[in-house]
Amino acid sequence: MAIWPRPSRENLERHERFVREHSNDRVLLLELGVGEMTPSIITLPFWSMTAKLPDAHLLSVNITGDSAPLQLGNKAEAIQADLSTLLSAARKGDEQRGEA
Repeated sequence: MAIWPRPSRENLERHERFVREHSNDRVLLLELGVGEMTPSIITLPFWSMTAKLPDAHLLSVNITGDSAPLQLGNKAEAIQADLSTLLSAARKGDEQRGEA
């Protein structure tokens, strides 16, 4: 039994519809903790959307790598960090500002 669903026609159609419907919007794609085992499920579609949408940007946070795809130029940024540490720091910042 597979843990991840296989790419399907339905998923491809949802992806294409999203790109079509948001072609003129500002879009921030967050790739959080995505490993190298899932390129066809998350990474490649996100790179494709970032490239296709004129005002889309990709932010990738991963513990093992800090490089954004060069072909996306300034539309992509990568942060090498432990996601749980990063989120804990963000929560503490909110609590200090009284926004918890």
